[in-house]
Amino acid sequence: MEKTNLSDSVWNKRFTSLFISRLIKNTGESFAFTSVLWLLILRGDGALGTGLLLAVTVLPSSLLAPILGPLMKKHHLSKWMFASDVVRATIVLIIPILHFSHLLPLWLLISLMVIQSATGAAYNPASVAILPQIVPKHLIQKANAILQSSFEIVALAAVMVAGLLVKLIGPADTLLITTALFIISGLFIIGVKLKKTDEGKAAGIKQAKNTYLYNLKRGFLVVKNHHILFALTLYCILMNVAAAPWQALSAVYVAEALQSDSMVYSILRGVAAVGAFMMGFALAKVKIKRFGLFFIVAGMIEGAAFFITGMSTWLPVVLLASFIFGAAVSAINVPEMVIIQTSVDQDDQPQVYAVINASSNVFLPLAAVASGVLAERFGAGPVIAGGGVLEILSGIAIFLFTGLAKSHLTADKQKSETVEV
Repeated sequence: MEKTNLSDSVWNKRFTSLFISRLIKNTGESFAFTSVLWLLILRGDGALGTGLLLAVTVLPSSLLAPILGPLMKKHHLSKWMFASDVVRATIVLIIPILHFSHLLPLWLLISLMVIQSATGAAYNPASVAILPQIVPKHLIQKANAILQSSFEIVALAAVMVAGLLVKLIGPADTLLITTALFIISGLFIIGVKLKKTDEGKAAGIKQAKNTYLYNLKRGFLVVKNHHILFALTLYCILMNVAAAPWQALSAVYVAEALQSDSMVYSILRGVAAVGAFMMGFALAKVKIKRFGLFFIVAGMIEGAAFFITGMSTWLPVVLLASFIFGAAVSAINVPEMVIIQTSVDQDDQPQVYAVINASSNVFLPLAAVASGVLAERFGAGPVIAGGGVLEILSGIAIFLFTGLAKSHLTADKQKSETVEV
């Protein structure tokens, strides 16, 4: 790594609008989830309702994103993000109206949350693909690091503020505030103007319009045939499976292994957020030369943090592991975004990101269920440690048997642009 030129600033008008929009959008998502969670609990829907909510929060968005990806043209990305925010604001507004009218059975509430999650499928792939159009190429890593570090702190603060609002004014009224947040996010992103270019016509080359099915197939083939992206996707899948025990069992681990309460659980989350922020801040100041190698090493360090957490019940060690885990999350996410943004043609970026995200998330529910079953037999700590071992061994295998660690992004972009469908 080397230091970047601190005089290079990413804070042009368009990046600032994107930054504010994503900040507000992430806050809205935290408000929506927290509000609906407590709405279910206070209504008496219990474990069934909250379990269904967890299931529909991630999967619909992840699974729908690859289907929407081929429809996203690079000069219309801000419009897709705006439409996503507006539809989500509408859904979030309908929920409290139906609740106050006593017309909101569980099946309808969950159905609305499925639509709300699915609508969000357009925002994240578009926000990843839009970044190379609004900042210079040499500042892409810095821009991603700024976004990552800021959102970790905001996410933690949003959960706390949402919880306070739910307690003060109730979950339904908090959803009304959430509606405003999504609308404000959309207003900021619609102001990001993208130039419509046609490089092929500029070069005198006649271009044919591809069909939707062609573009849908192309997104999967780019990931499959591109040795960097295939290895990246494979390790993302394995990392998510390895992280599933911590996500599913962390509260149980704090209660049973540490003999502690929700306060300690919140402290662990806070320490992890600080670690993520500090790593993101550092990555905004230095330049990574080998993103693939950095990505693999970060994953292995995250695995080590899981292993230490699962094998130790001494709180200072667990706090240290939480800090390392948080730092590793930023160290994983920033290179992943930069690899996609610099090794894939701009027209393919929304679809490629969506395919990678869907592939890595689709195994999470099954891994979480398996973690619960194993924890009943062996305890939460050993299962969390086992996830860490899986992530470390997977990282070693990816390093030894794929070209991800020694990849050259410019050459790999050329390969992605010549994928045959």
